[in-house]
Amino acid sequence: MKYEVIIIDVKDADAIVINCHDGERWWTAVIDAGNVGDANKMKTYVKHKENNKSIIDYAFCTHPDKDHKGGFFNLLTDPQVEICNFYIRRPDTLMRNDNRRLLYETGTLEAAAKAVYNHPTDDARNLIDEAVLYSHLVEPALGQDVTGMPLMIIGPRVKFFQDACYQMAISFAELEDETDAETYAEDELPTEEDARSVMDEVKEESPTNKSSLILLFHPDSRCVLLTGDACSATLKDAVEDYPQLIPGCVLKVPHHGSKHNLTTEVIDMLKPSSAVISAKGSKKHPNRAVVHFLSKHCNVYSTSKSGTLIYQNMPVVNPAKALRNKQI
Repeated sequence: MKYEVIIIDVKDADAIVINCHDGERWWTAVIDAGNVGDANKMKTYVKHKENNKSIIDYAFCTHPDKDHKGGFFNLLTDPQVEICNFYIRRPDTLMRNDNRRLLYETGTLEAAAKAVYNHPTDDARNLIDEAVLYSHLVEPALGQDVTGMPLMIIGPRVKFFQDACYQMAISFAELEDETDAETYAEDELPTEEDARSVMDEVKEESPTNKSSLILLFHPDSRCVLLTGDACSATLKDAVEDYPQLIPGCVLKVPHHGSKHNLTTEVIDMLKPSSAVISAKGSKKHPNRAVVHFLSKHCNVYSTSKSGTLIYQNMPVVNPAKALRNKQI
């Protein structure tokens, strides 16, 4: 099977295109679409074309942060793009069946849950509504490959997601990392003690990040784990649920390499064979301690250093130079 996984350089955002050829035709999936202005960057990499249109067979919005959902608004309304199936977990539907809604006025909790998918700058536009209007909205199910591609959603577990949706509905606020104008310094290596102290901090687990879909692309013996902004708890669950597939995977590092999303325990469980970070290259994104512990297992790549990164039937190409090579 011929395939490519493309991690597009969109700074501190996520935009991923997977093209997969089954011997007869190309299938294309998009996992997150960056910020509002990033849609055109993605069209360049879509290989499924029909009638001069870019055909996206499957689109996945992992969670409602603006740097993941933003580009979908333009992709959905672009006359040169067709999105056949749009996967999004509807928090409003979950809240409609959650007894905690009885603590609020009728419809209040459901409306607040749906509003987390509003356009970043225009509350009159909602991604769920536009996906219904311009595509076929699909409620994600765990552990099922989509037709034509070895690609499936593997997390978070339903109960975990429901609790995250409730927290989003009652208090939706994206995690804002501290402003950091300093660039990532490759020659500033942390000591083992300093790195471990950062990784062992109590993790901030925002509701939006806790709700983030986790996907697994498994075309051959090496898998690609696509994590969105998933937190350490849901990643640990995923490894426990798929112990034969995930360890040794290519890891798309969650949340631009932030210190908030990975622990040393989870990294050791993942045992990545390669790690790639989508980030602008500040001292916060990626965090030096995260890079340090990932490099105990593999080379660590970043779009901040290499630009758009492509895995074509393995390994990473484009060409790419590691942000940090595997420790010897």
